[in-house]
Amino acid sequence: MSQNERICHEKTPKGIQTALDTLAARNPALSSLISAFGPVMVAKAEVRARLSENDVSKPDLPESEWARFSRGVHLFAITGLMDFHREFKQAAHTILSPMAEAFPAIQPDIEAIKRNIEDDTLDAEDCVRAFVNNYTRNINAFAGLSGTSPDIFRFALAQIAEPFKQIQARAFSAFMDDHPWPHGHCPMCGSFPTVAGLIGKQGDCWLQCAVCAHEWRFRSRTCPRCENNNQSLFEDVFDPDSPAKDAERVTICKLCNTYILTIDLREQSDPVNMDVAALGMTELDIQAREKGYSPQSELIWNLLDYRF
Repeated sequence: MSQNERICHEKTPKGIQTALDTLAARNPALSSLISAFGPVMVAKAEVRARLSENDVSKPDLPESEWARFSRGVHLFAITGLMDFHREFKQAAHTILSPMAEAFPAIQPDIEAIKRNIEDDTLDAEDCVRAFVNNYTRNINAFAGLSGTSPDIFRFALAQIAEPFKQIQARAFSAFMDDHPWPHGHCPMCGSFPTVAGLIGKQGDCWLQCAVCAHEWRFRSRTCPRCENNNQSLFEDVFDPDSPAKDAERVTICKLCNTYILTIDLREQSDPVNMDVAALGMTELDIQAREKGYSPQSELIWNLLDYRF
């Protein structure tokens, strides 16, 4: 069984919407957050559902590249990101509309970017090339065409690119069976996780990447960010009012002052969407931030107060 199959996932658009509806009914206090960001999650799932792993070229890497991988160089840095310019325009249409609603402070900017992509003022191939290769000068120029800032433009491109990173990570997941990854950052795209799932009799720890959604097994009670395993430097924060009780917690590392959301799935028999589950832990997330700790990786709804 590949590493991505260890957690029983629900990643279809319909399944995610059902999970969001269930969460809203269980926790009405989160209704506004779910209304804002649920459509973005579903939109990304719709784009992902239109993609096929068979369209992703599987690289035949020499041993020298796998040696780099074993030293902590993530796979996308070695192979590059897939070219998605043919699907870019449709993906932008699907994702940017709910994005504009989710971020009212930058809604005019997101709508301008979407409009300029749809009328071909912004060329799809040029946008994808600039994003994939991190061409700062091009991104600055494209942002200027849209009348927005480079930070907002880069943010919009990152949201459009996310489903493509996820499908590439899924296509590459079989590589992980033969190439162990002991590191706390994602073996696919190099991002850090936002959520950990505990499964199996021993409560094995599986991390989920905040960007490409790849999961990988990691050492229990070890901080992914700094690899601290001194138990006296960890603090677990629970929400006593949560229906999940101690099955959901924030694990704080006091060595690097970061935290990760942790979900105990050992009693969970139904498929779970880890992003929706993390959204349901917003109160714990807020508590950790109020204590002065930072997330190991941002979730999209934590950008509500982001100042571009």
